Amino acid sequence: MNPGLALVAVLAAALLTADADAGAKPTPPQGAPGYQAPTRPTDGAHMALTIEKLEKGFDPERPLLIWAIGSSFTNGLGDGSTLVELLKPRFPNMPKVVYKRFAGNSTPYHLTRGWARHLVIPEQPDAVILYNFGKVDDLEQLIVDLRQGTTADILVGTIHWCLPHEKQWPDPDLPCSHQDIPKLRAVCEKHGVELVENRREMTEYMLASKLGIKDLLADAVHENAYASLMTNMNIARHFHRPAKFSYDPRSRERRIEAASPDAKLTGNWEKGDGSVTAKDKGAAIEVAFTGTRIDLIGWRSPDGGSAEVWLDGKPAAEAPVFSCGYIKPDPKNAPLPPNPPRDRSPHRLTLGANIVPQSWTLTMTNDTGDYELVGDVTGYDGTGNNRKPFTSKSGQITIEPEFWRQPESNKAGDKWTFDVTRTTVGKVDFKGEKGKFRLTLAWGLANGPHTLKLVAEGNGSVGLAAFEVFEPPMK
Repeated sequence: MNPGLALVAVLAAALLTADADAGAKPTPPQGAPGYQAPTRPTDGAHMALTIEKLEKGFDPERPLLIWAIGSSFTNGLGDGSTLVELLKPRFPNMPKVVYKRFAGNSTPYHLTRGWARHLVIPEQPDAVILYNFGKVDDLEQLIVDLRQGTTADILVGTIHWCLPHEKQWPDPDLPCSHQDIPKLRAVCEKHGVELVENRREMTEYMLASKLGIKDLLADAVHENAYASLMTNMNIARHFHRPAKFSYDPRSRERRIEAASPDAKLTGNWEKGDGSVTAKDKGAAIEVAFTGTRIDLIGWRSPDGGSAEVWLDGKPAAEAPVFSCGYIKPDPKNAPLPPNPPRDRSPHRLTLGANIVPQSWTLTMTNDTGDYELVGDVTGYDGTGNNRKPFTSKSGQITIEPEFWRQPESNKAGDKWTFDVTRTTVGKVDFKGEKGKFRLTLAWGLANGPHTLKLVAEGNGSVGLAAFEVFEPPMK
């Protein structure tokens, strides 16, 4: 959604289509039989929107977006191609799939809350995979962040066996150094999250095949290739139409047809084929909706014109709704192997008051944690220390030390940049090659009632098919 998120491609995002080649499959260890993960009646109960999209696709076409964030455990799942290959037989007509991942070294749930805020939520994914470790309270906060900011279905996986878990073997439900699984299970049930019982399912196979923990590891803690395949299979089985879904997809995402009574037309509009078209200046269409995001489904044409966007009675171009992109470390920041600059950085910040869209640079001024913040519009906006709470002089930026990883490793001259952008569109251009298009007009709104109005500028045809509304399940 945010143009600044293009940098994600450079930062280990993997773009895949349903035609991606997953490569040769690894073989079971110790001559064990091949692992099987057939679907069960309850698999996919919390995946209603994702399953609907995989079965029916999108109009107009767009990819289905899956995000995965976490640690090297997340990275061990691969680039997404294995998962995509496993979905193909189940959904032969599925749309293209885009799988993006962002993982750090030993990055727990707590720190990935920053990546959820600055990378995942701005892209408004369809599904989010959390295969990681950390405190259950932090996982719950991460789930709440995603539930408040997106309509994405969430999958949480229990972790595979590692050598530090030998005292717990072979009971998959005992708390271990990476997860408190009974508490994790309760949090997933509380929030309607799709729980992947990976550890329990792997244990059954390991015991039946007389395998030990080491047989499915590449080192002390990371899965080998076959274990990674097993985990992907356990995740894939939840992309499934169950006997009953836990929620109604329309409670989170719904469509308002432009030609329906739910859309209020003023001025001269022509109706036809489920669409409405206006050419006169001042012709307007208005819809009321509840949610955080609204998309336009429209028609472009060579004689297309433009329309102004109004939100809650004011120009959308002036709406006080903003997002902060990824806090990008300078690759020249002081080295401290094995952690790259990505892992020795502020992972999250919070926007405050008096926001002005702009690019920001945070620069360390000494080796003891002091820094200064400068915006390319605001200019110098204060100094802080990476071990203390900070609010900029203008009140626009708040930095929380609990989300700054390894602050003691930063040196004078280290720097980070991030962009703050408005999350609304002020004008829609309908001129172009003939065809249907989708455009997000606003996202990141307060999760409540809103009104949106488009007003034709009288410089060409304005063709509208529908609006799509997104209402996250948590306020």
